Amino acid sequence: MGNLLKMDLYRMRKATAFRVTLIMALVLSLASTPFNRLFTLLGELLTGSSIPFPPEQNLSDMLRGPFMMLNAMLVMLSACVFFYADLQSGYIKNIAGQMPKKSFTVLSKFIAIIPHNLLFMLAGVLGNILGTVFLQRIVFDDGILAALGVFMLKLLLMQAVCTVLLFVTTALGSQPLGIVLSVLFGTGLLSLVYLAISSGVSSLFKLHGFDLSRYMPDQLLQADRPDTLISIIASAITIGLFLPLGLHIFDKKDT
Repeated sequence: MGNLLKMDLYRMRKATAFRVTLIMALVLSLASTPFNRLFTLLGELLTGSSIPFPPEQNLSDMLRGPFMMLNAMLVMLSACVFFYADLQSGYIKNIAGQMPKKSFTVLSKFIAIIPHNLLFMLAGVLGNILGTVFLQRIVFDDGILAALGVFMLKLLLMQAVCTVLLFVTTALGSQPLGIVLSVLFGTGLLSLVYLAISSGVSSLFKLHGFDLSRYMPDQLLQADRPDTLISIIASAITIGLFLPLGLHIFDKKDT
């Protein structure tokens, strides 16, 4: 299992898709503050009035927002390509037979995607800092420790979302569906689906104020300060459901 994990990490590091999406994530984070400043100037020109641009930026806010612009989607797209690479190339046939269980190859990918996600999140924070330092003063405020907790919470939420993508791409063997879900998860577009489901459940069971999006990992990932308990429970349920199911299905299917 250890050698399999090392091989997956090495293959991930050498993958073109991983390098390209990581660079894009860094560039988008780097451009976030300059773009905000540019839009502020354009707004001033169009309205003829002065629009305040904050002279300071708290470091805690940067730590809480590692997924700048479309970075969450880039993380998921990179994960999908990595998950499906063995099946796409046929290489899975050469390594699955060497494992006590074929599903070890899936479990290895689940573990390998943790440093993958962490690296993307660090790139997001670093890019944001580098893009901000010349336009705003970065303040080391007293909310940094709490922000680090949110950062780790979002790492857990991203792992939960990637577990769903792992299930789709390996157990179901569908990279196109994984890519579609990556776009929907990463852009938050599934909120419309959750809204429709919430309305139906509220009408059917008379649960006024029920909001499914409050409990979905992809929506919690978009929040500035996601609820800690709900995030942990939602992630645990998602991983506990889709990972064992994916391992079981992959063991039963013909590779």
